[in-house]
Amino acid sequence: MNWQWDLAWFGLALLSLAPVSGSAAEPCAGPVETVEARHPGLASGALTHARLAELPKGVLLRCGKVELTTTDAEKALRAAPGLAGEELKRGAFFVLEREATPQLLALAAKAADGDDTGKSAERQVVEGYFGSVTAKLRVTDGEVATFYEENAEFLRGSTLDAVKELIRRYLLDQKKEQAVREHIRTLGQRLKIEVSSAWSDEQAPLVLDNPADTARRSGKPSLVVFTGPCG
Repeated sequence: MNWQWDLAWFGLALLSLAPVSGSAAEPCAGPVETVEARHPGLASGALTHARLAELPKGVLLRCGKVELTTTDAEKALRAAPGLAGEELKRGAFFVLEREATPQLLALAAKAADGDDTGKSAERQVVEGYFGSVTAKLRVTDGEVATFYEENAEFLRGSTLDAVKELIRRYLLDQKKEQAVREHIRTLGQRLKIEVSSAWSDEQAPLVLDNPADTARRSGKPSLVVFTGPCG
């Protein structure tokens, strides 16, 4: 399993990274209002801890010399498969996050690598960066044994000795993927990522104004029933 790239929509984005110039942004200093603080659930990845800021007209995101505008977002939305009408409007923030993530990762990776020239191949640098994030992860014998006991019926009578290394590799891949996802989600704690405050305020009701999200944010136990086309 190539865990670095097994990240759903993000995996494809990394394979086509465009060169990113400029210095890595400095970490946030002092208390700031983040996307997650004002609009819980709006972001799910790299923009979760981005700070809200008053940006120049037409600029939606800024981090160092990385800048995404309304034109960039509109172009990405038009290229997004399966989005039309209201879904197109609701998908704007998600698309911005998707477009920004590879560039933000390249900044973070180059800063960690000491390369501020933009000359290194982004994919190679990012792979090395993720390698450092997951380098100390280990799977204990106890974790292997627990997994074996909980999934014995699916192992078709194989002994623990026969499958323990396969289980160990599987669990390590899972840990690495989880660590990478969490690292991406917390990028805003290491980079000074700014998102347009006014634009996020416009997007939040479009994305979050549905019964499931309203119930989830209420903090109360809720039963959400999803029905198929036949009801």
